[in-house]
Amino acid sequence: MFPNLKLEFFDEPHGTKKASHKRLLLDSTKSIAESRRVHSKGEMVIVPHMTVSEVKHAFGEPFGLSVEVYRKVGDTWLEPTIDHWTLEKHNATASELNAENTLERI
Repeated sequence: MFPNLKLEFFDEPHGTKKASHKRLLLDSTKSIAESRRVHSKGEMVIVPHMTVSEVKHAFGEPFGLSVEVYRKVGDTWLEPTIDHWTLEKHNATASELNAENTLERI
C-alpha cells in the first residue's frame, strides 16, 4: 500500500527532534508479538489518512513498541521529520522525489 514507506521498531523511543539510534533497532526477523514490551491483546489497523504521529502512538500505547516511519528517497531511507503529515502524503512526496531523481539521471 505504501511502497515508499517502511516501519522500523526500536528498543526505546528517541528524543524530540532527534534521529533514532541504529544500535537500538530491533531485529527485523522477529514478529511484532515477539518484539513488543506490553503483551495486551489488540488490533492494529494502518490506513492512508493516519499521520506518522498517530501510527507511532497506535503501536506505543497498547503494545509498548517504539516505531519510526521511514520514507524512501532514491536508494536511501530517511526518517521523516514531519509527524503531522499522513502516510499517504509522505508516500506521495517520496514518489514525486523519486520520479524527479529518475528524470535527473536520464
